[in-house]
Amino acid sequence: MGVCSVQRYSRLSLPCFCIQDMRVNSFILGLYREDFVLFARTCFENFGDRVKHWATVNEPNMLAHSTYRLGDCPPSRCSPPFGNCSAGNSDVEPFVAVHSILLSHAKAVRLYREEFRPKQGGVVGLVLHSYWYEPYNDTESHREAVNRALLFDVAWILDPLVYGDYPDKMRQYMGSSLPNFTAEETALVKGSLDFIGINHYTTFYAIDCFQSPCSALANRPSLGFVDKTGFKEGIPIGERTGLPIFFIAPRGMEKIVEYLSTRYPNMPIYVTENGYATNSAKELDVNEILNDSKRIEFHKSYLAALSKAMR
Repeated sequence: MGVCSVQRYSRLSLPCFCIQDMRVNSFILGLYREDFVLFARTCFENFGDRVKHWATVNEPNMLAHSTYRLGDCPPSRCSPPFGNCSAGNSDVEPFVAVHSILLSHAKAVRLYREEFRPKQGGVVGLVLHSYWYEPYNDTESHREAVNRALLFDVAWILDPLVYGDYPDKMRQYMGSSLPNFTAEETALVKGSLDFIGINHYTTFYAIDCFQSPCSALANRPSLGFVDKTGFKEGIPIGERTGLPIFFIAPRGMEKIVEYLSTRYPNMPIYVTENGYATNSAKELDVNEILNDSKRIEFHKSYLAALSKAMR
């Protein structure tokens, strides 16, 4: 299966607060690509003798969601009902931004493979944020909603880097709003991935918006007509953590790794982030803080789930 739970690696991606200082809208205008390759070259030249596992971009799916859908992060572009920004299109621009990010990644990988790998012997991958989803009800429509949620979260990023294009179902729903790769770009991005890194924290229920009521934020082509929730009939999908939107559901770790291993056979998978958010220290007694038993239980359960996926 090629699964590893811990691995030393370095990320090339620029932090969110730095993007504001770059050329305006460089992601959606494609100006970011050559800047990123220059940045990658600088890193490879200066640290490549020590770093053997490189991750070009951390969570491009969440980056696009925060910057071009919700507008929470510079350059803060969005449109209703997602937010009230001065400019932007929340249904289109996240996909244009990711398109540029994927091409930037692929160019950095090509650079490394051609100029640095022969001497340094490293590998280059990418890290994505990866929820797991379970059907809200055991019906075909909600099971299909799970598949669409994973396509629009995970395969959106990884399919081009492995197979050379976005998932067919995404094109079916989004039409011309989803960017196209030229023949040259397809050749560049296809196979430009040595490993998959995943940041996995929690699991949600997926709701099919074709058959069930959904929020205005979810009932739209750009999200695959899928809504997500951590509750069913008032009962959480798992024990809640100190971060209200995160629930303890270790089975999700096993399932997301199995999904990736099936969709992308023989691709090494590194779990790059996973962890437990505690409540505020003011809400905990001293013994609970010192013993940290909840965090210990969390990691034991998630590592056990990961172990099952590795067998």
